[in-house]
Amino acid sequence: MKTKKGFTLTEILIAAVIVAILGGVAIPQVSKAKARASAAQAVAYLRNIKTSEKMYYAKWKNYVGVANAAAVKAALGVDAQSKDYNFSIVASTATNTFTATAAKKTGVAADKITLDQDGTFTAGGTESTYKPAN
Repeated sequence: MKTKKGFTLTEILIAAVIVAILGGVAIPQVSKAKARASAAQAVAYLRNIKTSEKMYYAKWKNYVGVANAAAVKAALGVDAQSKDYNFSIVASTATNTFTATAAKKTGVAADKITLDQDGTFTAGGTESTYKPAN
């Protein structure tokens, strides 16, 4: 008698179910890791903006406000290009303060991370999970 080699249908189905379960667990974790990495990049850009604003202030005795990443680069020399975040700076000459904001391009309007002239981070929406320590 010949013995057949190979897998039975049951064995293949069990393997497929195990792979599906592992995928169901892994995919959300990968998405969260990507979001954390993107937020960490935004925080790094905000820190670079703060440093450049301080240098600008030392020279001109005021902070500069800009509306987008291209203007940030033109005014401060900081390349804050991100596929996930829009960057802007609101500056007040009356109080000598600024707030740099990284707002998430997709999602809720409250999803943003801000940094002020004192180095204080605030975060809103789902981004509050990624708020760095000062």
